[in-house]
Amino acid sequence: MNEVAAFFDVDETIINFKSMFSFYEYWCKEKGLLTQYNEYITKFKQDMQSGKRRELLNKDYYQQFTHVPLDALNKSGQEWFQQCLNKDIFINETVSELRFHQKNEITPVFVSGSMLPLLQPIADYLGVKNIICAPLIINEKGTLTGKIGTPQTIGSGKKEAILSFCDDNDIRAEDCYAYGDDISDIPMLEATGHPVCVGKNIRLMDYAALKGWRNI
Repeated sequence: MNEVAAFFDVDETIINFKSMFSFYEYWCKEKGLLTQYNEYITKFKQDMQSGKRRELLNKDYYQQFTHVPLDALNKSGQEWFQQCLNKDIFINETVSELRFHQKNEITPVFVSGSMLPLLQPIADYLGVKNIICAPLIINEKGTLTGKIGTPQTIGSGKKEAILSFCDDNDIRAEDCYAYGDDISDIPMLEATGHPVCVGKNIRLMDYAALKGWRNI
């Protein structure tokens, strides 16, 4: 393991869309479950408007895959990603930063509230070997229980997860880089010595200006 890591949020930081929603729509179309998808999206929007916490929204998402075999998700995740490649899905500025770190032997790490079946094909495509993501709870039959473990890799959970990664790999967080696009990424960004904001989120850009953080 290299002595420095660069931690990347994925959705709307590496790719220009939300992987979880994109995949769930794909999954439901393939399985003939579009009514289920539409009901989920309607409830999600209502919960967002009512101020439901993102951590709880994330848990609600994974309940949609209760009793689904992990092998089936892995297979569909690969197929979904191949379909995504027909579009312009990458944020070029961030991918350029990732390539720069790889060239300079800085270890890139994905940190996302999304799940491994969706992140693995993206990581493979970009040559990223380390992924920190939603800790799916799988039963002894290899089937999702609909629950996720801890730390939940959004908000402060991202900070907890990357600090644990640094401890496990003898890396100093203050030497590391972090990339995020949303105010929920602030705990992760603040945990490193080189935070970088991606995109045009006004609240994040205002915070970054106060802190003197770089924006791409």
